[in-house]
Parts: sequence; C-alpha cells; structure tokens
Amino acid sequence: MNYNEVVDLIDTTVKFGCKPGLERTEKLLELLGNPHKKLRVIHVAGTNGKGSTAAMLASILSSAGYRTGMYISPHLFRNTERMTIDGIEITEEDFAEYATQVLSMVRLMGEKGLEEPTQFEMYTAMAFLYFERKKVDFAVVEVGLGGRFDATNAAEPLLSVITSIGYDHKDVLGDTIEKIAYEKAGIIKEGSMAVMYPQPYPEASAVIETVCREKGAILAEADIDSLILKDYGLSGQTVDFKYRDYDIRGMKLPLIGDHQLYNAAVALTAIAELDKMGHRIEEAGIRKGIGSVKWPCRLSIVSIEPLILVDGAHNEDGINSLRNALLKYFGNRKIIFVIGMLRDKDYAYAIRKLMPMAYHVVAAEPFSERALSASAMAEAVKPYCSSVISEPDIKKAIEKAKKLYEKDCMICICGSLYLAGRAYEYLTEKN
Repeated sequence: MNYNEVVDLIDTTVKFGCKPGLERTEKLLELLGNPHKKLRVIHVAGTNGKGSTAAMLASILSSAGYRTGMYISPHLFRNTERMTIDGIEITEEDFAEYATQVLSMVRLMGEKGLEEPTQFEMYTAMAFLYFERKKVDFAVVEVGLGGRFDATNAAEPLLSVITSIGYDHKDVLGDTIEKIAYEKAGIIKEGSMAVMYPQPYPEASAVIETVCREKGAILAEADIDSLILKDYGLSGQTVDFKYRDYDIRGMKLPLIGDHQLYNAAVALTAIAELDKMGHRIEEAGIRKGIGSVKWPCRLSIVSIEPLILVDGAHNEDGINSLRNALLKYFGNRKIIFVIGMLRDKDYAYAIRKLMPMAYHVVAAEPFSERALSASAMAEAVKPYCSSVISEPDIKKAIEKAKKLYEKDCMICICGSLYLAGRAYEYLTEKN
C-alpha cells in the first residue's frame, strides 16, 4: 500500500478516540518485538507546554550530535508530522511501510479475539518501531492524554518530564488538580529521574512529590531563576542560562511569551540532568538547539505586514498565556480576532478573557465534528464586541479579517488547534 491508501485504511478501519489502559498497546508492542524497550526515552507529560518542551529537548539533543526521534500528537497538517528524526518528518514511503507492519499485528490481535488498539495506540507502537529500526540515540515522546493510562506510558523512560498542569480533559482525567496531577505523574517510574515545571498550583506539586517519594524517584524542579530574560521582541527572546556547570549568555529563543521561558527552563534542566547522567551536551549544542527550535501554532507570527499571529490555546492556562502575550507584545495594536473553538472546550472563558480586547471579530469554525458553529460563536461574542462577522470557512475568515485590517491593527487567529493548524498552513503556503 502507498501512503494515501494506508492513511485511508487507518482512518476507516482503526478505532478512533481515547480508551484508558495499556494492555492493548503492550500486546501490540510485544508482537512487534518490544521496540520500546530498546530505546532511551525522554517522556513528556503535562497540560500545557509539553509540545514546546519536547520540541526544545529534541532540538538540543539533535544539535548536540545525538540522533533524536520525536513523537508528538496530534498532527496539525499531515500524519507524517507525528514522527521525526533530527527534525525531519518520516517519509510517506516509510510511513506506509511501518504502518503496514503495525496494521498486520492489529489484524492479528483481532483474529485472536483480542481487543484491537485505537488509532493513537497504533501510531504510538509505530513510532517506537520506527525509532528502534532507525537506531536513534534518544526518543523524545510526548504523552497524548493524561499519562498513567496513555499508550506512550508503555515506555521505560530514562527521564520523565512534567510540564505545567492545569484544568483540561476533566471528563477523562478528573475534576480536581490533584486528580489530574496524579494521572500526569503516572509516567514516573520506580527509581527513575523526573524533572518538573514550577507548577502554578501547589496541589499539583504536592502530588508529584508524593508519587516520587513512593516510587523512590529523584525529582528536580526547574528553577525559573536559572533563566534570565535579557531582551524580547517579535522575533523571539534573548536569555542567559545559569545552572550547575552551565553559564550560557545571550542565547536566542525564537518563541515568544513568558510561558516559553518556563518551558525553556524545564527543557534546559532536563538537559542538565541528562548531562549529569553521562550523556554529554556541550554549550554549543544547547545554544544551537534552542536557537533553531520550531513549534508552529503557539504564538506563531506568520506575517509582518499585515501582522498576523496564530495560536492554538484552548484551555484556561493557554488562553491566559495568549492574553498576556497580546498585552506584552502588541499592547499598542487594535486586535482583529479570528476565533473558532470546539463546543466541548471552555469557549466562554476564552470569550471573557480575550474578546474585551477585540476591535473586530470574525467567528470561524474548526474542521471537526465537535466544532462550535461560527454563528453560535458570533452570538456569544456580541456582548463584548459590536463588530462581529460569522464566517465558518477559515480561509474566507482570514481574508475577511485582512479587509478589516488598518495600519495600527494586528490579526490574532486563535482557538482550537484544528483551526490554528489550517490557518497556519494556508498562510505559510501563501507566503
């Protein structure tokens, strides 16, 4: 089968959705020869920032000379984004080859009367197999949802990293910070090493610390003071990093937003711990890796004239980070929002926090069965802004926003990652 055929087969025959439990993934991996047990895995969980942190870690390790795989989810534009080695996506040919191998084992499980894996579980097994066959030195693996019962938790990580924990997926992970933190902390293994983001909720820190004590794991909390902001602008931020043997001055981080400083502190602390374990990472690799990191649709400036920002914030902490960045970087600009969210997300919170800043609003729709309709979004926004247009199609919505653009304006495209991804692809292709 070629790439298009195998993707169509996956989309039409493999179960979609989230089903807690590791039994299906572990059986599938066993049938594939347990590739995950032959990898040095750095496992990254969290509510916000786990993708950015994983991208920083992978970029640094690649720049330091280590062959580094990275597995992320979901993809924004195409399935091949989920698996990269040294920043290069798996080819369509390799994707088809490895997917075919994994699908044959999925079918075998069905023939044996075993419960078949979900799409995400299949992709996870495929990533482990791909990285093992390509003999990566490290595999940076991002959790899909939660941690304890996530398919990626079949891994036996060299290092576990937990980023910022907040309220999201409460229907699956629990309705309190303690419950959510417990699920995230499920990636910490007996006698292992873990690095933690300086949590905004003390209750989350307490849970993670307790889990580490119970499992005899060593915990290092990233110190935000180890990263000193020297300058910032639309092209990124300049920082100094001082921690243990490292004293790196004037390092360029091409991601904007104060939260990315925290994520960088976590990634750099994890790198320092790996170095302490004997995996030497020189300053040049850190400087190059941080300076070349890419993570689209997270406060991404895709155009200067007109000035357009794309961000996929869809939960409370992410929306707060977006609001803070808009005030810090674009406080003198009139903001034209293009916004679209899923109806099962807290769009009311996004509206309350962001729409009082709006000059104009174009309400759009993410490409998803769970999308809040553009008309419903427009109605919800009207109490906060008198100039609201409803346009479901994201490409048409962007063009309508451009027609509203004036010299002292900016366009902020935000909401669901489904919306942000399509907007980013459309705008970068045009540019």
